[in-house]
Amino acid sequence: MLPSLLTAAVGLAASAVSVPASAQLLGGGLLSSPGRLTVGCPFVTNTAKERNTGFLDDNAAYGIAQIPLSIPDGASIRIEGLYSRVRYFSLQSYDGARAGNYIDAIADARIVPTAGGALNPNVALVPAAPYGADYTVKLRYADPPANPAFREANTLYVGAPDNRTSPTRVAKQIIYRIYLPNPGADAFGSTPIPRLFYSGPTGQIAFTNTPDRRQCDRIETASQTTRTVNPAILPKRDIIFEPITRAQDRVLYPNGDSNYLRAASSQNFGDLVVIRTLPFRTPPVPPLLRSDGEPDVRYASICHYGLGTSEVASCVADRDAVAQADGYEVHAISTTSGRPRTATRAAGVNWQPWGDTRSELIVIRQILARPGFSGDYLRAINNPNLPLALTLGSYAPEITYCRRAVFDAYSASGSRALMNACRTEFASNRR
Repeated sequence: MLPSLLTAAVGLAASAVSVPASAQLLGGGLLSSPGRLTVGCPFVTNTAKERNTGFLDDNAAYGIAQIPLSIPDGASIRIEGLYSRVRYFSLQSYDGARAGNYIDAIADARIVPTAGGALNPNVALVPAAPYGADYTVKLRYADPPANPAFREANTLYVGAPDNRTSPTRVAKQIIYRIYLPNPGADAFGSTPIPRLFYSGPTGQIAFTNTPDRRQCDRIETASQTTRTVNPAILPKRDIIFEPITRAQDRVLYPNGDSNYLRAASSQNFGDLVVIRTLPFRTPPVPPLLRSDGEPDVRYASICHYGLGTSEVASCVADRDAVAQADGYEVHAISTTSGRPRTATRAAGVNWQPWGDTRSELIVIRQILARPGFSGDYLRAINNPNLPLALTLGSYAPEITYCRRAVFDAYSASGSRALMNACRTEFASNRR
């Protein structure tokens, strides 16, 4: 089983272990009471700094909106927004606070601005639309077409209309995701968060002026008081990365543009965790230009989270990581007191401090891979029973526990020699 998420937690998602407080609050009558939810709730923001729950990436920001399970014939909902100063943004739809609730996603690379333009087939590229250009995305109450070629332009599918409610299904959700703002920009790329508009028999209503304000306040209050836990994953001595499969694990609030590898770790087994991985080519910060070809993925990061809390301890985004002379990155995670003296950027090591729990979930996040890229994590997700070395080749990350003395002794010998030494010593002297 994977970690569970609350309604407002939209980073790394997992199978539901507990019912969110928001769903408990709303279930059983709120929507059937006078002044029921008829329009919806505007986006409310969520970041690791504001709430820090739900396996968030600390380089990301989120907006969460509520829309009805159905709308009258002839009514419609649309989203109006601006291209932000960020690496990636998307709009995604979900059906209630329940496992397997993902419906659809439309990333920035698949949105045509109002002024027009052509879409690049390499979704790993940042869209060519200028910052501040406006766009409109309409919501369609239907399931997304099985064949992407039949999708309507600038449309986010929100599932078929249905008024049947339950404790975990009282509204649909729209999630606005932002990853890695440009230097100097705020958490949302220095542009306003998108706005939703409802057009119905009585005219147009902006969600910011929704008559459902009291219900929206209750949803927000409930989401802030909920904590998610993950009692199901137990770290093992033989630590490995494995793919997170949405369909098999019935994940809750997944990012439809992301794929993940995870490894459960514990301080009980070693002084530190060491990761060796080949970095991806990612887009540079505009207006810089690359000379080594198009990017392979839009965004990547290595994060670690407390098991039992879902709080992010820290993340290293692709642009902040350093690589060694052989082209590989070495990441080390340890307590501050147990940090090896050679675990420094100057020595080519990306060190992260252990969080507040002895057991943590380590996650590599990959967003929007270039079509045909050999390191696309979807290859591993589609073949979860095969070793990563077969599905990802040289892009398969390695992970092991290590003693601090061994790390310091071999850190100057190169990433391969370091990993081999840590593995060998750990195999001989397991705790």
